[in-house]
Amino acid sequence: MAQLAERLSSLAETGEPITFGTVKLPQEVVRDQVAEVAAGPFAPLLAEAVVDALTDGGEWQDVVQSFAPGFANQRSLLALTSALETLLTSAATTQKLGNALNGVLLEGLTQAITDLPLLAAARLEGAVRLAVSGAVSPYRLWGILESLRPDEPEDFLESLPRILGVTLDRWSLEEASITATIRSLLEQLSQEEATDIDALFELGCDRLRSALASPEVSEIVVQLTEARRLFAAAADAGEARQDAEAYVAVCDAILGLTKRNVVQVAESAHQIELALEHRAAWLHRSHRAQWLQPRYSAEIAWGRLVLQLRAATEALDAPVWMEPWSALDTVMAAYRSARTVSPLGIPQEAPGLAALVEPAIEDHLIREGTFLAALRYAASHPDQHPNFSFDTETAITVLTKISAREPRDGEQSVQELADDDETGPAAQRLHRIAPTLVLLLGLRRALRVANELDDSALADIEGIAYNSDIARLKASDPLIVPLLDRFMRNLSEHPDFTGDVRHTFGALVEQTLLFLKSRSDLTRTSLFGPGKKDDPPYDYRRKPEKGQRTAVEADLQRDFHHWLLAGPLNGIALCEPIDVEMGRADVMVHFGTLHYLTEMKQDPDNNSRSHIEEKYLTQAAQYTNTNAPFGQLLILDLTPKTSTDGTRRIDEIAWITNHRPEGAIKDRTVLAGIVTGNRITPSAYSR
Repeated sequence: MAQLAERLSSLAETGEPITFGTVKLPQEVVRDQVAEVAAGPFAPLLAEAVVDALTDGGEWQDVVQSFAPGFANQRSLLALTSALETLLTSAATTQKLGNALNGVLLEGLTQAITDLPLLAAARLEGAVRLAVSGAVSPYRLWGILESLRPDEPEDFLESLPRILGVTLDRWSLEEASITATIRSLLEQLSQEEATDIDALFELGCDRLRSALASPEVSEIVVQLTEARRLFAAAADAGEARQDAEAYVAVCDAILGLTKRNVVQVAESAHQIELALEHRAAWLHRSHRAQWLQPRYSAEIAWGRLVLQLRAATEALDAPVWMEPWSALDTVMAAYRSARTVSPLGIPQEAPGLAALVEPAIEDHLIREGTFLAALRYAASHPDQHPNFSFDTETAITVLTKISAREPRDGEQSVQELADDDETGPAAQRLHRIAPTLVLLLGLRRALRVANELDDSALADIEGIAYNSDIARLKASDPLIVPLLDRFMRNLSEHPDFTGDVRHTFGALVEQTLLFLKSRSDLTRTSLFGPGKKDDPPYDYRRKPEKGQRTAVEADLQRDFHHWLLAGPLNGIALCEPIDVEMGRADVMVHFGTLHYLTEMKQDPDNNSRSHIEEKYLTQAAQYTNTNAPFGQLLILDLTPKTSTDGTRRIDEIAWITNHRPEGAIKDRTVLAGIVTGNRITPSAYSR
């Protein structure tokens, strides 16, 4: 065994950091042996040293250039995948070693598919990761993808649909030539027994992506309906495809909203909760590739959106509104979210989703004169909102669009609707209420069928067509995303983290993490709304200037309270400070009968996890005794910062912890987070 391999093995056994420095071998010895070790079983350990050398930028950078040529001879699937996982999670490594690695992974890949199919699949996945991240030019990879055929060895094909799906996530809206080839290959793979389920799912994602990116209502509905069919086929054909079941429910919820089908939206919300709950249980403690985290996070985003659609539909369908301001908040939140959700590789706003959701909400408002009047009043008198944060901008947008619209649906005669062209109001009504009917009969025939039907009857016909069609078919934040995924796995270990609790508390955790990240960026902007009459707010995170008071927990409470009121939970959650005079720094968030309390504290002495848990965790956990056993604890860290060598990252100041009182049988689970106060500017650390 080479000396380098022996030293790497020894470091791994003792748990010491694996770097070229800790190896303690002369540079010339390491340089001579890097290629040999890169081709053997210790390649993953060597990869750790390579990452350290390229990140540090020190004297060992020349030595690592021998890694890629040696790695080209790697024949162990385990060693290859483990080493790639280490290398490709480092931005410095992909930048400095990316082209060399790309050449190694793609060189001779066509022959490797025949000789070593599993290894070839791992190499292709690594090359896709490099190209998708932008570290290398994708053209050589595209050439390989265009040469692939559905009759390759089965061991290679089994992982191919997922790889092809990720390439569509990245390039489907940009590069028509390569995406047409990938779609064609996926369609062929959907006919093969070894790959049909995964290929159907990826084709469904592609159709959903096309629907979300399209501005034309007819195209949106056709693509969305087709996506629903493909997801249903994948879910029915294979076990453990809860992700496909979840996306079936997503499509149902959106289509149900456009048809004003309250029952369908509610049932879809329930189904997506069940599917995501089962998926979390299925994946519990299993390995999930870091580079696929955006896909897992998209499921969380969809779950939150479906909750909002259900709440908005129920509010619009209610015969009377006991709390009209809350109902208006709910509807405005759903309307706004249709513009901001960006799943499945779509970086910009999703016009297709908005084109379905927005008119459906507008139609509800037109029909409900009382609710529309309430919206007009709210837009004119936002200061009367009990939380002083009514979304006036969205309300004005809705009212402007309603005022500009032509009479439609109940206000138009049946004959007028029938005389419209294929892009007019009649066609749009048909696409929204009866998309399956259009798909089965074609637009012209469907228009003739709809000619004598009001909206309710048309929805009934759509239900028959939809059920018939389904019976026939039975066949981006790099810091927050991985942290949220890890927290969701931690929370899933609690037996009560299921159903509504999973989705409501999960949505709150997501917003809290975004809050902590936002407040880690030091700015001079006043973010925090009105303070007390004799105590105006200031940037409580900064070290007080001369004449300023010391920050208190009420500053943190006010800031977090307004953050939630301005965010996506505003419409489905009511945030209440326990004391409106800010005498106590607590925020209670309600989701119907479920509620979660965020306890606020400030500490000038110690910001360590052990100290915070010992001093404050019991109180935060105590508030969970009368509802779901989940809560939050936010600490304003007021310790001095002049001798700490900087402040900590978001993934170092937020964590999930448990508390169990003596004699209790159930854990109380708390998200703890620190907002760093007493901060000085980065330049102040320069000596």
